[in-house]
Amino acid sequence: MMVNPNKKILIVDDTRENLQSAMKFVLEDEIPYSLLAAQNGQVALQIANLELPDIIIMDWEMPVMNGIEATIELKRNTKTQHIPIIISTGIRLSSNDLKIALEAGASDFIRKPLEKVEFISRINSHLKLAEYINTVVKQSVQINEAQNQKNEEMIRVLESNVEDIQNMVDFYGSLLHLIIKKADSVLQKTDIKHDDIKEIISSIEMGQKTLSGFSTLNTLPDSKFVQLLLQKHANLTPQEIQLCYYLKRNLQSKDIASITFRELTSVKVARSRLRKKLGLSNSDNLTTYFNQF
Repeated sequence: MMVNPNKKILIVDDTRENLQSAMKFVLEDEIPYSLLAAQNGQVALQIANLELPDIIIMDWEMPVMNGIEATIELKRNTKTQHIPIIISTGIRLSSNDLKIALEAGASDFIRKPLEKVEFISRINSHLKLAEYINTVVKQSVQINEAQNQKNEEMIRVLESNVEDIQNMVDFYGSLLHLIIKKADSVLQKTDIKHDDIKEIISSIEMGQKTLSGFSTLNTLPDSKFVQLLLQKHANLTPQEIQLCYYLKRNLQSKDIASITFRELTSVKVARSRLRKKLGLSNSDNLTTYFNQF
């Protein structure tokens, strides 16, 4: 993987000769990096926070704020904590010093005086590693976003299914209530006749036809519509409720006839009877009327 040439390198050292040497090595390299410089840790923090360099070469021993202190502060800052830091020193060379640098958050440790090939090699290696990590992180974020979007879509589908099931249950309940109400009115009679039994059976058959019609349309009226409709027109039959719903959806008579497997003339007669039952004149628009519920 090639390193992006538009990379910023911050070199921090209190000795001008060391700064010039490190910057010369970078400038002589084939890839034109952008160079930033600071002479102590405190200035380095300010530049890093403002410029967000891709890598920092940090001297250990410096006035005002040394390299270890600066590294700790950079790693505490969420804005700069991802920046790889290479500690450079010609004095702190023991294994314990290496441990201190790594525990502070440094990514690597290089000895001074700097050797050009090793110095450039370390920079390129850490830039490539940082670029690879950033790519993986971005891909991970994209995957998570895609998965979250998929989960949200699944939740919306499930919520829609739950709502459809609730509407189905509510509508079945409304139809059942109408049938039970019809049966109760018959059972209240002291002398139940054969025609009364036929009337109950007819109500049940109308309910079945109504449900069959809605199944053909692959939808059910929402329970709120049915409840509000029955509040104002309690004497509607299940088949009339079905017709009300189709008219609310602005279906034409020929469409309703096709859905319910009825003759067109039969649907037109049913519309006329429904209009009279609702107390509406011929000038009243049925779709507009039902959309009030």
